[in-house]
Amino acid sequence: MIRCFIRALLATVIFLGFSEKSDAQSLEDIGFSGVFFLSYEHDVFEDTYENDFNIKRGYITFRKAISDRLEIRFTQDVTIDQQGDGIGDIELRLKYALVKYRTDDFGFISSPSFEAGVVNRPWINFEQDVNDYRSQKSMFLDQNNILSSADYGVQFEGGLGPELPEEKQRNLSTTPGRWGSIAAGIYNGGGYSELEFNNNKLLEASASLRPLPDQLPGFQTSFFGTYGKGNIPESPDFNMIGSALTYESAVVNAVIQGFRGEGDSSGRFTNPDTFEAHKLEGWSAFMELKPFEKSLSATLRYDELYNRDLDRLSVRQWITGLSYVFPNRSKLIVDVSRNQVDTVFNQTEFTRFEIVGEVRF
Repeated sequence: MIRCFIRALLATVIFLGFSEKSDAQSLEDIGFSGVFFLSYEHDVFEDTYENDFNIKRGYITFRKAISDRLEIRFTQDVTIDQQGDGIGDIELRLKYALVKYRTDDFGFISSPSFEAGVVNRPWINFEQDVNDYRSQKSMFLDQNNILSSADYGVQFEGGLGPELPEEKQRNLSTTPGRWGSIAAGIYNGGGYSELEFNNNKLLEASASLRPLPDQLPGFQTSFFGTYGKGNIPESPDFNMIGSALTYESAVVNAVIQGFRGEGDSSGRFTNPDTFEAHKLEGWSAFMELKPFEKSLSATLRYDELYNRDLDRLSVRQWITGLSYVFPNRSKLIVDVSRNQVDTVFNQTEFTRFEIVGEVRF
C-alpha cells in the first residue's frame, strides 16, 4: 500500500511540475550530477588470492525544483549483479526517487522538510556527511545489514535552532542548526534494493546535538534507534539504540559510534530453527586526518560486531588508506583492509590491497 501511494504521489508531482513549462525549458532546469567508484582489488586469503578491476558503485542524480518549496530527486544506483541469471551484468537500480517539501521554520525547528518516496534513512545519511569515504566501504551498520541507507517511506528532518553563522559553517557538511538536527520516519524496513516480505513497517529516528556551537561547531553527540521487524516473512524483532560522537573541521573528521539491540533489517541474525532475533552489539571508529595540505588525507577505520546470543565476534574489520582529494571532492585512494567474518555457516578472513578512483561530476 505505501509503495503504491508513493508511486502515485511521485507521478502526480512530476506531471504537474513539467506541465507548467515547455519540454525544452523543463530540461534546462533539471540539475544533473554523478559519482562513480572505480577500483582495482587484490584479495589475499590463507592459501590463495584473487584480483580484479571493478565498478564498486555509481550514482547518477537528477533534481528538479517544482516551486520554491517543492523539489523532486531521482538517483540511479549503478552496480554489478551478484546473483541470478544476470550475474556479472552492470545493472541500474533506484537509490532515491522522492518528493521533498520545505516549510517555514516553526518553533525551535529550522529549515524543516518532509520527504516521500524512496528516501534516505536518518542515521546513515548523517554519518556519510562526516565520513566522506563511502568509496572505500559502506558505513558500518549499512555494510552489516543492520540499517539501510535508503528505503521506501516518508520522513521529516530539520535543524535545531537557527542556522549557524556562515563563518561557523566552514568545513561542516552536516545540517547547520545551531544546536544540531533531528530526523525521523517510517519505512518498509528492508532497504531500497529489497522487496517487502512482510506487512510490518520500521520506525527510525536520530537526533544530533551540538553542545558548543560557538567554541566547537564541528563537535556533535548523536542518538539513533529503530523499532520494528526484520524483513523476512517470519518477522523477527528488530530494535536497536545507538549513540555517536562526531567531529568536523579543516584538519580532522571523526566518527565514534556504538549500538546494542536485537535483530537486523534483513532478518539475517536470527535462530534458523525458531527465527528469534539474535542480540547484537557493536562499535566503529573512523578518522580522516588532513595534516599536511588540504588535498592530502590519511584515513583509519575499525569495526567490530558481536553476537551476544552466540557469544562470539561476528565481524572484525580495519581499513587504512591515503587519499588525494580534488577540489570537487573526487578522490584517488590507496588503502589496505583486513576482514574477518564469522557466521553460523562459514568463516572468511582476507586482506585487501586496493586502489580506488572516486570520480564526481
